[in-house]
Amino acid sequence: MGLKDYGAMPRILRSKMIRDEIKKVLEQVVAGEEFFIDYVPKGKAGDVSTNVAMKIAARDGGDPMQVAQSIASRIQQGNDAIIERVIVYPPGYINMTLTADYLIKCFRESDRAQTRGQRLKVLVEFVSANPTGPINIVSARAAAFGDSLIKILNAFAFDAQAEYYVNDSGRQIELLAVSVEQRMMELAGKPMQIPDDGYHGTYLIDVAKQAVEKGLTQHDDIKKFALEYFVENHQHTLRSFGVTFDYWKRESVVREHGAVEQVLKSLKDKDLTFEQEGALYFRSTKFEDKRDRVIVTSDGRYTYLLPDIAYHLDKIKRGYDRLITVLGPDHAGQVPSLIGGIQAFGHPRDILKVIIVQQVKLKKDGIAVTMSKRAGTFTALNELLEKIPTDVARFFFLMRSCSQHLDFDLDLAMKDSEENPVYYVQYAHARIQSIIAHAEKRSTSLAADVDLSVLRETEEMALIKHAVRFPEIIEDAVRNLDPYPITYYLIELARLFHAFYQKHRVVCDEESLAQARLYLVQRTALVIKKGLELLGVSCPDHM
Repeated sequence: MGLKDYGAMPRILRSKMIRDEIKKVLEQVVAGEEFFIDYVPKGKAGDVSTNVAMKIAARDGGDPMQVAQSIASRIQQGNDAIIERVIVYPPGYINMTLTADYLIKCFRESDRAQTRGQRLKVLVEFVSANPTGPINIVSARAAAFGDSLIKILNAFAFDAQAEYYVNDSGRQIELLAVSVEQRMMELAGKPMQIPDDGYHGTYLIDVAKQAVEKGLTQHDDIKKFALEYFVENHQHTLRSFGVTFDYWKRESVVREHGAVEQVLKSLKDKDLTFEQEGALYFRSTKFEDKRDRVIVTSDGRYTYLLPDIAYHLDKIKRGYDRLITVLGPDHAGQVPSLIGGIQAFGHPRDILKVIIVQQVKLKKDGIAVTMSKRAGTFTALNELLEKIPTDVARFFFLMRSCSQHLDFDLDLAMKDSEENPVYYVQYAHARIQSIIAHAEKRSTSLAADVDLSVLRETEEMALIKHAVRFPEIIEDAVRNLDPYPITYYLIELARLFHAFYQKHRVVCDEESLAQARLYLVQRTALVIKKGLELLGVSCPDHM
């Protein structure tokens, strides 16, 4: 469930979307029917395809191939300017080949962006790692994901902002302080005993050393120092990763204003709590949860759920129309109760979309890397960035849907060659810039109105067909709330450019053809640049 469930989406980069045109054509032929329009996979004839015949046949009990043939004959009538040929494939797909003139028209117009519709305010909370250690690899993936998602939403005319929730209250912060105190004991040559559920990583030795140097002895002072140490560490690491936040919201501030107690009182007043074995439960099963959830433990502590509900209600009070919260895989089971908590206060379920970013497995020489700092391998984002550039890390983190586990190929990421997919894309852009520089030396510059009708070579049309899909790729990324299709789109665009470049000279003796090809590669470079910007990846002119 993506932003399609939020109602009509505002549009940008919207001047010419091929799927919309084809939908209009089909609606004239099969009015009132539901269908999808997709691009034809490699190896099949045609450019776009629809399943409408199979849907009609399944409903009415007809032969899908016969239904498809009937629809295909009607599609062609009156649409020759758009559709050159209609082909029916088993078991009933209708494939359409678009005319070259229509594709060139779309290509010429696709940079005339328009914005339509209301700018919904969206708050995206992501990363929000507990300030008890460095940013780990899963949080790094969430950082790349969330930052790119915000860029895409804003490119699509949403008003999206970024927020980091600092969990600076509760038991985990107490355990951090105790763990640092024990490391300070160790530095003093005394026996230490970190609690079993404390933080045992050797990274706390550096924190303990600094606490000793500052002469800290009181528990609260040590806790405050350790907390701020990791908050600053997170801020610095994320900035070096190209990720910034509009707001850093602290749990302690939410608690200070009595928001948590107010939520608890309201839930009790609504008869949505009950006691069992000394603990207080939220009746979350009333809101599609599988079981009721503890919100106050038998010893009087708030569980994570109560302050989280208060925090999300605070977001809504700040005037956001939609909330997106990005969490790690260990939080998947908490989603229904959180949404239920918001519903309990009269808000619709779809005001909040929770996205789970799955695990990352680092691989070297085809073998999973044990993430252990003591073993000299990677545990944290800042360690990864010591080995590979930010551009590479961000691109690799976005090369698979967030809903799937990611195998991060360290060997490939560390290659400084075109085998590395991000360099392959960047190199296509840099090569185009060198072509443009060469054209300028030859005093070849674009005329006011370039004749693109001379572009008819297979490689030219393949590049045009792919370039005009860019607005739809962005639309899909917004609809599905996942940037990863952009990475594969850019890799394919770079491949098509390289294939074109290997066979055809851009700056050639025929002036009209040189003008058209220069326009083609300039527009290709623009799409690459825009795509990389949405991923938070740089786009150098020289490599």
